[in-house]
Amino acid sequence: MEDDELKRAEQHLRDAEVKLHKAEEEEREAIHEIERAAKEIEEAGRHRLIHFNVDGEPCETEKHELTPDEIIRVFGGRDPATNYLVRIVAGQKDSYQGKGGIPIKMHDGMRFQILSIGPMTVSYGNF
Repeated sequence: MEDDELKRAEQHLRDAEVKLHKAEEEEREAIHEIERAAKEIEEAGRHRLIHFNVDGEPCETEKHELTPDEIIRVFGGRDPATNYLVRIVAGQKDSYQGKGGIPIKMHDGMRFQILSIGPMTVSYGNF
C-alpha cells in the first residue's frame, strides 16, 4: 500500500512541476505582451498633436517638450534675445525670463505670451 501512495505522490509532484513550467511560460509571454503594448502606447503618444496658444494665436506641435526660446522663435516669429516667454495659468503669469533653454513639458491648452525686453518703439503717425 505504501508503494502506491508513494507513486501517487511522485506523480502529483510531476504534474505540479508541469503546471509550474506552463505557468512560467505563460508569465513570460504575458510580460512580453505588456512590453509590446507599452511600446505601442508610447509610439501613439509621440505622434499626437499638442494644441496651445502663443499671444492668443492657436499653435500645435508633435513635440512633448519645447524650450521657451523655441516657442518665441518658431511660434511667435520673434528673437529670444529681445523677448521672453510667460505662461498664463489661471490668470497668473509664470515667467521664463532667463530660462530660455530649459525645456517645458507641453500639454494641450497651454497659453503663452511673448513679452519684449526693454522699451518698445511707438509710431505716432504723420504730424
